[in-house]
Amino acid sequence: MADGADLFDRIRRLLDESGLDPTPSHYEFFYRYATGADPQLTEAVDAIRRSGGAIRARTIATLRRELYGIGSVGRLLDDAESQLARMGSYLEQSETDARSYRRKLGASRSHLDATTDYDRQRAMLAEMIEATNAMLDATAQLQSELTTSSREVDKLRADLEIARVESRTDPLTGLFNRKACIDYLDAQILRARSEDRPLSLIFLDIDHFKRFNDSFGHRMGDEVLRLVAQRLEQFFHGRGFVARWGGEEFVTVVPGDGAREATAAAERFRRDIASRTLRTRTSDQEVGRITLSLGVAALQDEEDAQALIDRADQALYDAKADGRDRVVCWHKAA
Repeated sequence: MADGADLFDRIRRLLDESGLDPTPSHYEFFYRYATGADPQLTEAVDAIRRSGGAIRARTIATLRRELYGIGSVGRLLDDAESQLARMGSYLEQSETDARSYRRKLGASRSHLDATTDYDRQRAMLAEMIEATNAMLDATAQLQSELTTSSREVDKLRADLEIARVESRTDPLTGLFNRKACIDYLDAQILRARSEDRPLSLIFLDIDHFKRFNDSFGHRMGDEVLRLVAQRLEQFFHGRGFVARWGGEEFVTVVPGDGAREATAAAERFRRDIASRTLRTRTSDQEVGRITLSLGVAALQDEEDAQALIDRADQALYDAKADGRDRVVCWHKAA
């Protein structure tokens, strides 16, 4: 196996080659591949790369289902419960064997002390040696079974971590999903209140997204979504939490920014995307510009996450109603 620096470089090259962001889920997948820890995974990825195929987010999800059957947290929890029950059974049997061994030794010792017959003593010692050997065999068997179970538990733990990450990640873009965003927003609202700091929410919608699908197919629509996701994550890196809300909608939580700062950032991002001309990967055909509608809302006193979401969503609705390709900051009606 390569050392840490070489391994990191190889994983980074694999991510770049696949056009994937270094999310925990993607990194974990290529870590398994790069280290050769899973021969089946290595064989499957090598076969795809030899055929000239690309390892996309959807490919990773498919390989995980095919190789690991990961997809049901409930099933994984059932497996973990069964494995723990099995380990409990091993330990219970070991305790029973130990009690039986102590009884045999105690009885043999009492009889040994009570007799002076040499042949009888030899027979009793033989029984004690036989009981000890049986106990050693049982202990060795227990150790083997516990080692096997320990490996299974480690694998289950890794699979549960993958399932946990995937349950909070959008498979197409690699961004966090709505559930992860709401959890983050709830935590950041509490922190903003305790530290008396501002917090803003930016909702984003790709204008006329259906046109890309209708004119160039769903594959182009996916490319548009991935492009916006990648640029959004790069633009707000270190500053905001980016997630795919659903469909062609994205959301960014911006701790520390009030309405003015968040609106200015949203406007800069809108211009950044609008300045780019999108082309198809296969034919290099120009398919036009991407424009965005964005809604911004800043956290108010005594407001919960849902109220903030509703106001940012209303601002986004107003941006689309006003002609799209613009940023609207929510303001209280007069």
